[in-house]
Amino acid sequence: MKPLLHIDAIPIFEKTQQELISLLESLSPEEWESPTSSADWRVKDIAAHLLDGDLRRLSIHRDGHRLPEPSAPPDTHESLVEYLDGLNADWIRASKRLSTALIIELTAFTTPKVVAHFRQLDPEGTALFPVGWAGETESQNWFDIAREYTEKWHHQQQIREAVGRPLLTDTLWLSPLIDTLIRGVPAVYNRYAADSGHESMEIVISGSIHKRWMLSVSASGWDLYNPEEEKAETTIEMSDDTAWRLFTKRLHEDEALKRMRIYGNRDLGKLIAKTVSFMK
Repeated sequence: MKPLLHIDAIPIFEKTQQELISLLESLSPEEWESPTSSADWRVKDIAAHLLDGDLRRLSIHRDGHRLPEPSAPPDTHESLVEYLDGLNADWIRASKRLSTALIIELTAFTTPKVVAHFRQLDPEGTALFPVGWAGETESQNWFDIAREYTEKWHHQQQIREAVGRPLLTDTLWLSPLIDTLIRGVPAVYNRYAADSGHESMEIVISGSIHKRWMLSVSASGWDLYNPEEEKAETTIEMSDDTAWRLFTKRLHEDEALKRMRIYGNRDLGKLIAKTVSFMK
């Protein structure tokens, strides 16, 4: 088995932002107020949230700015999510003061600066914050950047769905997306199947892309590999549409299982439906 390759997500991140700017420029005043699948956020709220991600990335990561310390520093996953949700809510309330034209202008302003910042980073250097949903306590910059691409892509999908625009679901977008999101699977198995003994599973995702991974357990836990000639006890098959919707929590676990095929150890295989590749 071969280790997974690092992902160079900077080019697709930049393309995603260009698509976002074009999309926002095309929206009517009514479309900016369209409800989305993201709780009670409207299109304008999601656009403002994406802008906030750029501003925080530049302020905290590039410039070393420190946010005010919370009254109770988050020391668990749940308290960290609560803290981040609070930051997001604060920004959305403040962004009500911004015009849609200014949100577009600011997004066009921050995008090249974020890309330039990413390009000057050592891809194998240590990221400021780890990719927690992948079970990591320390991540490399290339993974943090790939994580940021999935965030931008996911929220742009919500806008596109809300206003009836075509989704970004061809190979160009889905190949790096699935390559990134799939890395959340081992953390799920390390949580729910740590004592399963020696097992191996093949994960097959097909559609506009066709990709295969080997999920294997050893003394150090579950991990993903590029398969060679190995045989797996269990095979999990799903479409790329099911995969991205599952990993971004757009499908309920039960509905995701109805959409996939599992051969072999079904009880073990169905744990993949617990994967959510973003902070929740």
